[in-house]
Amino acid sequence: MSKYFNESLFLITILILVNIVPSESTDADENSVVEDRTTGALDFIVQTCSSLGNCQSLTTGLVVDNNWRGVYYNLCYDPKKCDKIPTVSEYQNLFGLTVSPSKTSLTLKYVSTAPGPRIYLTTGPGTDSYQMVYLLNREISFDVNLSTVGCGLNAAFFFVGMDADGGKAKFGYKGPVYGTGYCDAQVAQGNKPNCYELDIIESNSLTTLLATHTCKGANNCEPTGCGFMPYPLGKTNFYGRGSSYCVDTTKPFTVTTRFVTVDGKDTGNLKEIQRIYKQNGKTIPNPTVAGNFNSISDAFCSYTGQNSLGGISASMTQGLKNGMVLTMGLWGDLKNPNFMGWLDKPPYGPCPVYTNLNPSVTFSNVKYGPIGSTA
Repeated sequence: MSKYFNESLFLITILILVNIVPSESTDADENSVVEDRTTGALDFIVQTCSSLGNCQSLTTGLVVDNNWRGVYYNLCYDPKKCDKIPTVSEYQNLFGLTVSPSKTSLTLKYVSTAPGPRIYLTTGPGTDSYQMVYLLNREISFDVNLSTVGCGLNAAFFFVGMDADGGKAKFGYKGPVYGTGYCDAQVAQGNKPNCYELDIIESNSLTTLLATHTCKGANNCEPTGCGFMPYPLGKTNFYGRGSSYCVDTTKPFTVTTRFVTVDGKDTGNLKEIQRIYKQNGKTIPNPTVAGNFNSISDAFCSYTGQNSLGGISASMTQGLKNGMVLTMGLWGDLKNPNFMGWLDKPPYGPCPVYTNLNPSVTFSNVKYGPIGSTA
């Protein structure tokens, strides 16, 4: 995810140097806290679909990345030693997470003391595995409300090629219960290796990006990737704040992303990534841009000069076959509306034109299944 790891972790490191004091709590104090601990994840329900209108609830869990736990628990920066599990109230108050009573909706509020925690989908509370999602010949849909997310911020819903065990077998990490094992296509550093990355949305209420980050071999991934972004592609009135835009981001909307294979089979190579939106009962197709493209394909990546590793079919296919882990987050800098310039400043967006001091994003009704089954 573009610049996510480096800039957010820099802010957190400063917080630690200023605020963290090693704990000297007694056993009694620790036990009183442990009694209120969750089993490692917050309950969350997604839908797995077999056909339109035929979806089943799948109980999963949500955990926060071990790096962000380090803001409050001084062992958690070492993924081999982290041994603290947040309580439900700590998830809400320290990291800004709230799950609805129906368990189908996640709201992330911006927390200045721990900006931008990554949230991962697991197989459920009390388990120790990330939920692997397989998207070839499939689609994924979700509702999103990012009306208060302004310039300098990024509401992100994306996938990365993490190991299901959170790096336990490969690196000796503590595992998904503790939020370990993150990787992405940005430059490898510290405990973070390279891996496939798929950005379903990197967005605020002013601009949006759909992007693939492919890999060929160890530590050879595309940090920039191949992205479809309406604003710099000339469709400046497609997505934005108000009724004059095709997608009005002051209101909730549905995002559906389809992963079409060359032969229409789950085992086929990726051919195209399609996008549609829905809002107020209306289906809104992705805009058609120069070259007559409205989706991500090898031809689109080549036409726009974004195919440094050969496009999507040859390399992104393997990442999708391996399975990927759903990740969500809200990050940025409230004090600096120019912070997310690669996403929302000209030529990528219109910022700085709107800010909000109390931003939040809500992701809800997550569904995935065969093409045509979720929306």
